[in-house]
Amino acid sequence: MKRLSAVAVFLLGMSSALRAQNEIPAPVPAANDNVAMDFAQTSAASPPSVRSDLALTSSLTNFSNSFGADSLAGPGTLATSSALATFAPVAAAESASPAPPAVPVPSYDYSERDKRWQLGLGVALVRFRSSVYFATAVGLNSSLSYFVKDWLAIEGAATSAFAPAVFKAGEDVKYLGYGAGPKITLGHDRLDPWVHVLAGGMHILPQTGLGGKNGFEVLAGGGVDYSFVPQFAVRIEADYINSHVFSQSQNYGQATLGIVFHF
Repeated sequence: MKRLSAVAVFLLGMSSALRAQNEIPAPVPAANDNVAMDFAQTSAASPPSVRSDLALTSSLTNFSNSFGADSLAGPGTLATSSALATFAPVAAAESASPAPPAVPVPSYDYSERDKRWQLGLGVALVRFRSSVYFATAVGLNSSLSYFVKDWLAIEGAATSAFAPAVFKAGEDVKYLGYGAGPKITLGHDRLDPWVHVLAGGMHILPQTGLGGKNGFEVLAGGGVDYSFVPQFAVRIEADYINSHVFSQSQNYGQATLGIVFHF
């Protein structure tokens, strides 16, 4: 028993001596010594571990997937993304809605005549010629036509015109011509040429000693109507007139520029 106690005391003393040797304090560095850690012992001296970088990237990816990109971007970005997600269907619905229909431009068809009546008014120039006197009279021409077919109409027309006196101290020239007859149109587009033949009478002043002031008249000619809208057209007309007054026959012409109303 005493031997065992002596051996235990001996072993305890040896362990205490060895611990004292290991705990010898490091020498205090001198004033000129470098207190910085040796570069070989720093982390900069060792290259980065590829395995640790891959582990860090994997951790960041898992964290992003767990909380979402909006959480990493911050509260403001999360609110903005939520607002965009909320209003995106509305914007898509508005963009998908059909556009309002375009206002149709009215197109007029001039190929068929849907108006049976024509009323024409214009300025007429009548060049009266006879063996007694000559006169250039200006006045008004009016006509009314009714279409029994698309190409055929019955027309009545009258022209009244006035000119200065042809005799000294005489009265002014007054002319009135009127007649009725067929009218044939050659087209129903914007440009509508036509011809007509009218038979009727005439009245002219001043009266002479060769005969009365009333006579017979035949008018033949034609013109062109240009429709700028379906109801209205511009008319140019030229006619040849043969009359019989003052006991003789006269040949002269008439020109008209006017407007036509369809109804």
